[in-house]
Amino acid sequence: METLAFAFSVTGPIFLTLLVGYGLARAKLLSAAFVDGATRLVFLVTLPVLLFVNIFTADAQLSEETPLLLAGLLGTLLTLPLAWLAARPVARSDRSVFIQGGFRGNLGIVGIAWAFNAYGSSGLAQAALLMAVVTILYNLAAVTLFAVYDRRGNTWSWRSLTLDILRNPLILAIVLALLAKQFALSLPQIALQTGHYLASMTLPLALLCIGASLDFSLLRRSTLAAVGACVFKLVAVPAVLLGCGWLLQLPPQAMGVLFLMGATPAATVSFIMARAMGGNSQLAANIVALSTLCCIVSASAGLVLLQAWL
Repeated sequence: METLAFAFSVTGPIFLTLLVGYGLARAKLLSAAFVDGATRLVFLVTLPVLLFVNIFTADAQLSEETPLLLAGLLGTLLTLPLAWLAARPVARSDRSVFIQGGFRGNLGIVGIAWAFNAYGSSGLAQAALLMAVVTILYNLAAVTLFAVYDRRGNTWSWRSLTLDILRNPLILAIVLALLAKQFALSLPQIALQTGHYLASMTLPLALLCIGASLDFSLLRRSTLAAVGACVFKLVAVPAVLLGCGWLLQLPPQAMGVLFLMGATPAATVSFIMARAMGGNSQLAANIVALSTLCCIVSASAGLVLLQAWL
């Protein structure tokens, strides 16, 4: 029962906050304009500040987290061909959306929130470093997929992709924090306190915005492809990542962070990219909504099993 209570203490508050955001949007207390503005604020300002402050103030060093980062990188690389194989029965024009929905998780919000709830600031710092490594791979893989399966004949510039990665505020914040930590820079206490103020609003605001953006009516139009991608994302991906963590003999907390990042629902950006690059955006939206609804059960059950295993 203690293990079950721990699992729900990690996943429950996140899911309930999403439901609050969903309810506030339906009650017209969160407008679409507010959600758009708040989402931009989180992505461009408060989430980068959160990542910077937690990495900069964390006790752990980058070199100490190398096994965790290797496990995340190796696991993600393994899930790509597995997702491609799982997508073989799906229509060719929908395979890019299926594969991306199957391997690309919502690390920046849900994953970091889970890690923080479970392990505090040290878990958040580990999750942030893991997110930086995996996000670069996510973007490379997603662009390649849409280039291969593109239905509109569009071409994609690797130069623009590289610039997008270099200008990504989350990656920039992580790199700056690591450099500041490496060179033992000291920041004024007033600057750190301001950073904590900004960081503290990140997760609740971001979760409310995600909840407000959900459209569970899409679930009525879910197809077998959406269900298959959801099962792959919530079951196969965390299992592969844990297998890599076990091979590298990660300590319990690192295994927990690795699992929580792998067990996240499909990233909302997968819908945005599918729509922008000519993919089946309806299928992408179904995968996001279905995996978000189901992740509370799968992540909680996985945490219980992981605690029993470790």
